[in-house]
Amino acid sequence: MGFTPRVTFAVLGVLIAVHIGTGLWDVGHHQAGWLGFLFGERSDATLVAWGARTRWALRKHQAWRLLSYGALHGGALHLFMNGLALVGLGRITEAVFGGARFLLILLISVLAGGCLSQWGGVSVSVGVSGGVFGLMGALVAYGLWHRAALPPPLRELFGRRLYPWVALNLLLGLPMAGIVDNYAHIGGLCAGAAMGPWLADHILDNRRPDRRGSLTVLAVNIALLSWATVGLAWR
Repeated sequence: MGFTPRVTFAVLGVLIAVHIGTGLWDVGHHQAGWLGFLFGERSDATLVAWGARTRWALRKHQAWRLLSYGALHGGALHLFMNGLALVGLGRITEAVFGGARFLLILLISVLAGGCLSQWGGVSVSVGVSGGVFGLMGALVAYGLWHRAALPPPLRELFGRRLYPWVALNLLLGLPMAGIVDNYAHIGGLCAGAAMGPWLADHILDNRRPDRRGSLTVLAVNIALLSWATVGLAWR
């Protein structure tokens, strides 16, 4: 209960700083007034200039956008909702896997979400929600893989308490398919689920996954995502 998720808070701080930066950019380029800076939506021109994922930009070989889009948000409500989910899930993920592996899950999930989004998602995509879904996927997969070894409270936390949230968030995106980037969510969820069972954790010390197996799974994930990134950027 006394755990402080420092890396999670650091990521949230970066997201807030970037959002302030895009707001000031909008104001400076006469895309918004000061009221819009606080509460309004960010302009598409600003989001694209700061690194939003767009199909045409990837076709110009700007593969870095498959990560940078995750740091941007369309408005204050978008940032608030994603930030709230990030802190809630990040606190658990960082406590289970540690700060470095939490960050690894988040970044690879954002990248995987960006790749799938480029294939079939909305035309302009921003937000860290693909990474948030990756955290959900990692925790659920971890709970399922190590179910027999977990004490009952943790088994319930990684199981019945998380399953409805995953299903609810996926279902909520369906009627908003033109606005919500469901492809990024699914890509992030799958990437997180692929990593969760194999990463060393801070709970099951006596059943810590083999380091060689962890590195192999991570290497395969990174290789596949690198291949997808290059393919998307150069097609």
